[in-house]
Amino acid sequence: MKKALRPEGSLKASELLLLLQKAAAEDADRRGGGQELLLSRDCTWVLVKNRVEIARWPQPGEALELTTWPVRGRFGLYPRIIELYDAAGERIVRTENLWAIMDVHSRSMLPGEERGIEMLGVEEGRLRPQRRIALPEGGLFHDLMPEASQIDENGHMNNAAYLDAVEPMLPETLRGRVLRAIAVDYEHEILAGHSARVRVVPAENACFFEGSAEGKVCFRLREDFAV
Repeated sequence: MKKALRPEGSLKASELLLLLQKAAAEDADRRGGGQELLLSRDCTWVLVKNRVEIARWPQPGEALELTTWPVRGRFGLYPRIIELYDAAGERIVRTENLWAIMDVHSRSMLPGEERGIEMLGVEEGRLRPQRRIALPEGGLFHDLMPEASQIDENGHMNNAAYLDAVEPMLPETLRGRVLRAIAVDYEHEILAGHSARVRVVPAENACFFEGSAEGKVCFRLREDFAV
């Protein structure tokens, strides 16, 4: 799928992820695997891993072209690539996702074939390795309680909302720096009304976040900044 975009204002990191998430949803619907169909069969899309590279940030009012396509997956995981290009044809953003399908009642993952869900026009190819984010030792701890606006239709914290939630936890030495890459591993849901404890470990040009609740890691997040 290709579509033209023109951001009205400066994008925050969470807004960029929401824009990419919306494009993925539109393309999945066009290919016969949209959210409405999944919900009618008691399941839903959930993001498992997200890797975003930002060569430069979109400017307000800039004419952009977004292109996205799913590549062939296995083991119940559905990979997707999304790219943003400027008017000169330069790629400014690339994201590689791993999606899964979750039963809305059991909250467990399942292959789409079990519910008669098939993505049409899936392309050959593979994503680059998406190894688990490894955090350094140490760090400081912060509490995270999702706001009502950060809970999506699946009843859990939306993938893009994690960027807003950890922003106040960012050390002063990294605030105001230009974000160049985002990596997130979504391990367990943070449901509405539930909280998490976040360990924050800064590095020279990066910051790591690990959120845990009830003895389980919920997410790991790494942000890399321009030197």
